[in-house]
Amino acid sequence: MLCPCSTVMRGDEGEPLLGDEYSEQQVSTPVSVTALDPTICSIFVVAFDTRCGNIIEWCYPERFDIGGAEFKALPSGAHNVQHDVMLFEMNGYYGLATYIMRQVDNASERGARMKSVGIVCKHYLSLAPHEDKLFDFAHQSVERYNGKGNNQAMFYEELIEYFTTHNASSVSIPTEIRPPEGSLYELLKSQGPNLFLLWKMMLLNKRIIFQCTPPITRQCSYVQCLAMLLGNIPQNKTNPLFYITVNDITTLKLRQSYIACTADLVLKSKGVQLFDVFVTGSALHNDTGEVMNCTRGDRLRHGILSNMINHHAANKNSVELDEMILSYFTSLTCDLFTALDSAHNHQTFSAKDLQDLRLHVTDLPFLALLIDKLGYDIELFEPGCCEDAFKSLL
Repeated sequence: MLCPCSTVMRGDEGEPLLGDEYSEQQVSTPVSVTALDPTICSIFVVAFDTRCGNIIEWCYPERFDIGGAEFKALPSGAHNVQHDVMLFEMNGYYGLATYIMRQVDNASERGARMKSVGIVCKHYLSLAPHEDKLFDFAHQSVERYNGKGNNQAMFYEELIEYFTTHNASSVSIPTEIRPPEGSLYELLKSQGPNLFLLWKMMLLNKRIIFQCTPPITRQCSYVQCLAMLLGNIPQNKTNPLFYITVNDITTLKLRQSYIACTADLVLKSKGVQLFDVFVTGSALHNDTGEVMNCTRGDRLRHGILSNMINHHAANKNSVELDEMILSYFTSLTCDLFTALDSAHNHQTFSAKDLQDLRLHVTDLPFLALLIDKLGYDIELFEPGCCEDAFKSLL
């Protein structure tokens, strides 16, 4: 068996290096573009009623079931913010809702009018082109009294016209599969080395929930960012659910892998029933509430990526920085599965293979779990005198 201490190049601190120096040419993975079905399946208005709570004020067409949208489009704590954007999954479809709160001198509405206007489509990547227009509609909705006057009826007619006009168009929406502008860079700054731990959890198809409070839009962006990190590999079973609520508990129990965010903290108490990883700020907790620690390998990879980002930050915009981060993770993922496929054919995985993948000896426990999950017949090399590294478990 091979001992990595004798075969892997070492850095200044005596740690194995992550492989050759990173360069943009190494990770120039193309971003795929897909023509998506742009059909709007439903358009709706959700409001807060002081007597009934969250209600579906209006929807079109009525035959399309959007039950539960009233809680996803008006999240817990929405009264603390003036506006917000929520993405959510619902019965295999995806929705986008824009929320507006307006202060009113009206005792029956307790001083505030809160409404969301949203749509439901077949894929979340079809939603973004509608966001600005939905915000316009949301502003109009809070400006028109929540009664039965002609203004309200005319407003609903405008929504139907938007629905009908858009669906009459035969032009599909070409959508780049990439995170929202600047949000991947923000996620890297927020999570630090833990972003690599999250990457490994996604490779193991774990259930991940982010804790959030309104505004929800940033956490929804983080969910989409994570969903993009693995690229287009066939083993990528990432399922972005975006914003979830207590009303999703029954269906969440049936999900084997997903990424989501929630403002309903009761979900954190459900542990193993609902999640494998619960993210609170920059801390990751497992299903028993214990803090999950990143490995030395995670910290080394984060250091290399951060240095690369900092080197280019002055002359690149947020979109270009996002592309650099996304390309790094995509390359890391593709190289990992290519190497595992090769190792499966030869049934061995050496210390040199580890180095070539920009992995570290402390990543071996994760690698063993991934190999087992894939059902590959691969014998990992023994760590030899580096056995202490195995104490850094995921």
